[in-house]
Amino acid sequence: MAIESRAIAIGVPCFNEAPRVPALRAALEALHPAPGVFLAVDDGSSDGTGPALRSAGFEVLAHEVNSGLGTARNTLWRRAQERGFQAVAFLDADVEPPPDYLRRVCELLAQGRVAGVGGRNVDDGDDWVDAWRGRFFPQSLGERDLIDAPMLVGACATYRVAALRDVGGFSPRFRTHGEDVDIGRRLRAGGHRLRYDPTIVVRHVRKDSAGTLVRNCYHHCREGMRATLATRGLEPGPPDLVLGMTRKAVTAPVAALVRRGDPREAALGMAACGAALAGYAAGLFRPR
Repeated sequence: MAIESRAIAIGVPCFNEAPRVPALRAALEALHPAPGVFLAVDDGSSDGTGPALRSAGFEVLAHEVNSGLGTARNTLWRRAQERGFQAVAFLDADVEPPPDYLRRVCELLAQGRVAGVGGRNVDDGDDWVDAWRGRFFPQSLGERDLIDAPMLVGACATYRVAALRDVGGFSPRFRTHGEDVDIGRRLRAGGHRLRYDPTIVVRHVRKDSAGTLVRNCYHHCREGMRATLATRGLEPGPPDLVLGMTRKAVTAPVAALVRRGDPREAALGMAACGAALAGYAAGLFRPR
């Protein structure tokens, strides 16, 4: 079922993102065709994010206290539903979509009955930490087109409102990570299909330090494992996740030493992959 861009709401969850609002708004203004509305959640920010969003022309939905990503995304799609929009194109505040983003999204939504479509969130940083993240911990499902994807990257995923309503929306339990894994698996369990196109690319402008990268690897994997356990019987399962990360824990340091001769990168790889495996263990043995 085809959807025109004017029937799509852009939805951006924000927590203390004021410095990123101008660049995001500039990228959204360049979208052609344009969406029906720009929605944003100010999720209990303390840095002036709400006023910055309003000045940039967003319709702002404010949470008095920080409620987390799952709740923020629910606020966005339910507001879109109230206003009669058929789909929500979720974008994170630290991404910049290309001008043809919505045109590509509409084309994919028209190719068979799919509940959601998405692409890759590609790191733009030139720092060595950002380069490692882009190489070994990308927000991507790979280079192949998937007509039945296991999930969609939350930073650049568009869902039909009716499909989100059908599964009860996002789980509020996922406050910082994993809400995209959880909603994707629950949609699939409910008989819906997701489409992934690696040629749809948004630019990720986040900058990490070694410390924030290692912490994010831990939290990403812990919450991803919890989402996996909540929807048993779907692939990939827990063994697939652990095996894949174990392989990466070996290959990432070796690649750093053999290909680039960089012991600093090798140490980061060991720390980040070790944190990821610890996150999987925490998710397995303390599923919630």
